[in-house]
Amino acid sequence: MFSRHTFSKSGYQMLQVMKFSVEEINNSTTLLPNVSLGYDIFDHCSDSKNFPSVFSFISQNGSIKPKEKLNTHQPKVIALTGPYGSTRTITIAPLATTDLIPMVNYGATSYTLSDKLQYPSFIRTIPSNKDLIQMILHIIKWFGWNWVAFLGGPDNYSEDGLQLFNKYIRNTGICLGYQESLSQNANYSLTLRRIDKLNINVIVVFAGPQYAKNIIKAAIANNIQDKVWIASETLSTNQQILREPGIKTIGTVIGIRERLLSVPGFNEFTRKAKETTKIYMNDNVESEIQTTTCNQDCENCSLLTAEEMIHEDSTLSFAIYTAIYTIAHALHKVLQCNMNECHKNTTVKPYELLVEIKKLDFLLHGRQVKYDANGDPAVSYAVVLWHTETNPPWIEMVGTYDTYPEITFTINNSLLPWRNNVSVPFSNCSVDCKEGFSKAPVGYHDCCFLCKECPQNTYVNYSRFVI
Repeated sequence: MFSRHTFSKSGYQMLQVMKFSVEEINNSTTLLPNVSLGYDIFDHCSDSKNFPSVFSFISQNGSIKPKEKLNTHQPKVIALTGPYGSTRTITIAPLATTDLIPMVNYGATSYTLSDKLQYPSFIRTIPSNKDLIQMILHIIKWFGWNWVAFLGGPDNYSEDGLQLFNKYIRNTGICLGYQESLSQNANYSLTLRRIDKLNINVIVVFAGPQYAKNIIKAAIANNIQDKVWIASETLSTNQQILREPGIKTIGTVIGIRERLLSVPGFNEFTRKAKETTKIYMNDNVESEIQTTTCNQDCENCSLLTAEEMIHEDSTLSFAIYTAIYTIAHALHKVLQCNMNECHKNTTVKPYELLVEIKKLDFLLHGRQVKYDANGDPAVSYAVVLWHTETNPPWIEMVGTYDTYPEITFTINNSLLPWRNNVSVPFSNCSVDCKEGFSKAPVGYHDCCFLCKECPQNTYVNYSRFVI
């Protein structure tokens, strides 16, 4: 399955979480009694190779009829989950959602996908970029910074984040002193030197894993020190970058990620599955391996130990788990299941499943699963701090942000590096004027000004600045 391409441990782990979720539901005697979920997995490997999979999924007996009515068209699948990443998802979402096939996604955060006119059947189990950007702004405001840089990559994820950031800083007193979308071959060193020259000490890194890694490695190589790095989820959970030699010199890394929720039973499932595979591999019984694993093995996968799988970054595991359970709970409703059986002879139309998904409200291991009018979930974020000064380095939760049942945000200042009378890092374009001085704007940004002494017998009418 993966032999012709670079093997992705995280991708293989995500596949196993999906498989575990389906098997757990199929073994349940109450959620879908006497009904078994089946699935078809397509490893797209690149953006363009998304198309064969989605054409296969939306087809009926191998053919696609664009003008077929919803009540007569029965596609190959009744729901989709994935793919990972906003660009890949935006590529194929219009095809799937045209037929109102529920696309329950675990790894695409672009806010564009919340537009129900364009993507009427798109649902996601992770927060959108809108939530992530608002969380970043909460952090910036909390510490009183107003002079920041924003670095992203050349993809939909970063582009969407930058647009939202520019939108939401209006009338907040926060100024974006530098912004850039960096390609793989960009001059990262020059970018960081420009930011340093502008005296910007807070840098938002809103980029995919490879571009985020390039930014941090360039900061280390160029001896960029004493900055505050606000990392989106793709960086804040990256164990490889956390252990990068020289990382402790670049300053403070504050990350954002979903409140980590492990998937109960997955570790035991992984160990058992690996042990079973090992037995068959030792016996050299290839046909039995394929029967036992549904042909989900590959040459490199057998070299991956259970412990490596378990300790791989599990940030998206619960989102995948939730996506599968979302489909199952909606199917429970459509099939009119009770505690003993479902009406399994019922033909399930994708749009019927979508109707039920929109109405769902259930608990999954203590997490409330429900979706708003845009198909987005409630937010439960953690603010994390990288401790790079220790060996081994580690990550600590220092704050929280929730939107359900109401919006709450807090940071424990006593856990941050600038506690104990050490001042918060300064990242403002200008120092506030003292009494008797007025602000004289300098340049384009409202945050940048000179302080000029007020003429005698004059005053500043502060009431004009009250919002």
